[in-house]
Amino acid sequence: MKDHTCFHCGLPVTDKKPATLIVDGTQQLFCCHGCKTVCEFIIDSGNADYYKHRDSSARTFDESELPRLLDNLKLYDKEEIQREFIRSHRDGDWNEAWLILDEIRCAACMWLNERTLNSLEGVLEVQMDYTGQQARVRWDPEKIKLSEILSAITNIGYYAHPFDPSQRESLNTEQKQRSVHRIIFALILGMLVMQSSIGAYFYGEADAQGNYPLWMTISRWANVFVCLSILAYPGQLFFRNAWRDLKNRTLGMDVPIVIGLTAAWTGSLYSTITGSGEVYFESIAMFVIFLLVARHIELRSRITATALLDRTAKIIPQTVTLIADGGHKEVAAIELKRGDRILVSPGETLAVDGILRSSSSSFDESLLSGESLPVTYKEGDHVPGGAINVDQVIEVEVLAGKADSLLNEIHQLTQRSVSFRPRYIDIAENVAGVFVAAILSIAMLTYLFWYWTDPELALSHTIAVLIVTCPCALALAAPVSLTLGAAGLNKLHILPVRMSAIEKLAHVDTIVFDKTGTLTSGKPVVDNIHILGDSDKSVYLNIAALLEQGSHHPFAKAICEAASSMNPDAKLTKAAFEIDQSRQYPGQGIEASIRHQGDEKCWRLGNEKFTLSKAKHIPDSINAVITKAREQGQSILYLADDKAVQAIFTITDPLRNHVEQFIIQARESGIYNFVILSGDSQRSVAAIAERLGIDEVHGDLLPDEKLQWLIDYQQHRRETDGKVLMFGDGINDAPTLAAADVSMTFSGATDLAKNQCDFIMLGKGYELLASGFQLMRKTRKIILQNLGWAIGYNILVIPAAVMGYVSPWMAAIGMSLSSLLVIANSLRINKQTAD
Repeated sequence: MKDHTCFHCGLPVTDKKPATLIVDGTQQLFCCHGCKTVCEFIIDSGNADYYKHRDSSARTFDESELPRLLDNLKLYDKEEIQREFIRSHRDGDWNEAWLILDEIRCAACMWLNERTLNSLEGVLEVQMDYTGQQARVRWDPEKIKLSEILSAITNIGYYAHPFDPSQRESLNTEQKQRSVHRIIFALILGMLVMQSSIGAYFYGEADAQGNYPLWMTISRWANVFVCLSILAYPGQLFFRNAWRDLKNRTLGMDVPIVIGLTAAWTGSLYSTITGSGEVYFESIAMFVIFLLVARHIELRSRITATALLDRTAKIIPQTVTLIADGGHKEVAAIELKRGDRILVSPGETLAVDGILRSSSSSFDESLLSGESLPVTYKEGDHVPGGAINVDQVIEVEVLAGKADSLLNEIHQLTQRSVSFRPRYIDIAENVAGVFVAAILSIAMLTYLFWYWTDPELALSHTIAVLIVTCPCALALAAPVSLTLGAAGLNKLHILPVRMSAIEKLAHVDTIVFDKTGTLTSGKPVVDNIHILGDSDKSVYLNIAALLEQGSHHPFAKAICEAASSMNPDAKLTKAAFEIDQSRQYPGQGIEASIRHQGDEKCWRLGNEKFTLSKAKHIPDSINAVITKAREQGQSILYLADDKAVQAIFTITDPLRNHVEQFIIQARESGIYNFVILSGDSQRSVAAIAERLGIDEVHGDLLPDEKLQWLIDYQQHRRETDGKVLMFGDGINDAPTLAAADVSMTFSGATDLAKNQCDFIMLGKGYELLASGFQLMRKTRKIILQNLGWAIGYNILVIPAAVMGYVSPWMAAIGMSLSSLLVIANSLRINKQTAD
């Protein structure tokens, strides 16, 4: 029995009475009952074809370990564990997770896993990624549990677990090693083929009777088996891919390659047997070698792209120091839950978002925002995950799990952004299948034409047509460029939400800004309080703070911080007030009934138009102060009761860093139209615009008025094909951001604003935005270059190959160099971000 191997895993069968099973009419042997059980499951589930398509044996499976393993998978059904890596629909209709698949050996393994998952009731969608060896699975939690999904994968001999970037890195390393092994194998055997081909070129002429020398006959027969070995091991990659495409009734790029290689080897075998005619052994060897090298470079470029996307995820530490039971212990970061307390040492990265419970410390947030200077946080402040502790050992209360941290959200959004692609990439991929069908038709017509005119040249010219074509740029180079572009933006601290926007960005000729929080820093302070009523500042400031509580507007935060600073015991002071019937008016202000010392009044806080609609009175003595403040670019908030304005707040909000330089750089790049749309007063907005050199200013606008202005402007610009880029950050900006051709915001914006944007700037200023614009334009340019080259190359070489001007060996070099060119061109994106 020692000479037999297990049908499932390939290990030696040593038992005298091994486990057996009839598979496809033949009795097969197994090294253990575990492998037999897995094989039975695969066959019973209707996936017996797996054993026909695989190119390597599966792993051995210990039957005794199977129950324990399946039982452990039930841990993934626990809610506290699931929230670390599962994304759920807001209505609970579905759950979604990225899973890493272990023990994947070939495309047949991916095919088997996909078939198995799609056959499960409750699984809604399965997306397999062979490059990353992972699967995105979406399921109905009411019909199936995650443990059942993982168990189904385990039952066919594989492991699945939540996505881990370090695991993908090891899988990528294994893929690169396999690719290198194939190239080395092909090179060694290819040198033998080329040696005999060179000798035949100089000394292999046939004699007068058309017979070749004996050494030529021997070398030809040797090359038959050498080339067969090249096709069987390194070349099997193309045959396997072509078979998969044909099985799925599609025409992939490897189909003409396989037909060309098969025709070349078969024709060479016929010439060797008959002793006459051309052989193409050197073309086969050269083509396989060149194509393997091109695929290896393509693989490295895709790994580079995914590694850049995983860069932020790898920064998050895997373990943390948990404070529990009066002591400290090291636990996995994924086990943390809200309310836990952890210790963070100097130089250590915070794994999750948390609340600082120590007195204070400085943090390096350069990974998140690009800000080089440390940021100081005090006790009670929210510290984002990914920030590096600088000063001292601190205690942090966990605010959210690892999966909900800011750093993980950045990684997920960047990874997802690539699925939003410019329309011409999808068109190119759809055209690729039609292109392959056209090539096969042209090759068949070429063979028929030359067989009719000169039969000896028919096979050579047909092989050249099949080999010289290059659809790879249409199907692969564009996505690689897009992924590298998204990763490059991430390095510039610009989070791409929809990469499809890079196409419209190239045609932007107008930039529209909101003012507060967009042109300004978004961290305003109360500069002064002017009292018109009978009470003191603390009363009016507390009333204003009560009105603004719960609001995310920057002015609301400024009012609340001013109230807290003026009243150290602010909670006791606010206890004297009772608020009721609060109502917000977007872009205008807020209104509520407030009871104080037995007196109940309706109070309003907001802009002049909103507050003075009920309170007509304002002293002329304050007008000069208000006018001067607006001329300096300050904003004004009015606090009024039923009868009159009682207090006026002047608020200062400095400009964001480098906004002036960005506008200058945008003008130099060809964008000349700049507009400010703001709900603030016309005078305040005009003062900011004058400082920035912006001519068109619209203040005192309501949200619907902003939206209407944008719609009217877009209709006016439609004839010029000009696009509008909108910057905004507030709830009232969301409709305008959604209507704009391209939209951007900052990470501190409201969730509603961020959900409507194509790009989110993680930094606090505009210093990297010009570089981001250049990168997005370059990404688009390179994608179009790749597609243009692919189309132009094929338009030129296909007619030349049909007419016989391209020999098979020339076709092999041309096709491989074309692939290398588009990949190398795509990698220029990575070079720019590295610089």
